[in-house]
Amino acid sequence: MARSSFKSLSFMIKLPLYVAVAWLLGFGFFVVNLPQAKTLPYPDNSDGIIVLTGGAGRLEAGLDLLEKEVAARMLISGVNPVVEPHELSALTGAEEALFTCCIDLDRAAPNTAGNATESAAWAKKHGFHSLVLVTADYHIPRSLILFRRAMPEARILAHPVKGEWPILYIANEYNKYMVTLLGEAFKRAPEAAASPSPSGVDHD
Repeated sequence: MARSSFKSLSFMIKLPLYVAVAWLLGFGFFVVNLPQAKTLPYPDNSDGIIVLTGGAGRLEAGLDLLEKEVAARMLISGVNPVVEPHELSALTGAEEALFTCCIDLDRAAPNTAGNATESAAWAKKHGFHSLVLVTADYHIPRSLILFRRAMPEARILAHPVKGEWPILYIANEYNKYMVTLLGEAFKRAPEAAASPSPSGVDHD
């Protein structure tokens, strides 16, 4: 009995170490496998470009794709409600006319999940089914999960923006990614359990 209690206590003491090692290994794998910068050409039938605000280089990358006619229309999602199109034009050096003809602003999304929801509504409004998603490379994995959940029928191509990001930014995003990934796993488990077997016979 005493030996069993000692083993349990020893495991509880070591558990934080095991968790830390598992987190570090997972984080290392996440960093090493960040998506690489996308090179043109894209498929010539992309309907729209979606740029997620919140990091350097994203707007410029989206505008570059728009100017190269990767798609004819672009959504900037997560724009500060007080920011006007002419300010974005001045910030990026893009012609203000672009913001009239070809660029829509989403001011409602407060976070990445909101970006996905608002982008899905925008895509549905315009009848878009093929989209190029522009955001930071470390933000791509979680964004794709959320966007594909919001638009399961759409083709979403990632356009990662490379940069020298602070390690704390990447670590924080990794934590969010793991939470999102686990959420998806728990969400799909009941769906898989409820699905009939291919033979039409349930097996225990």
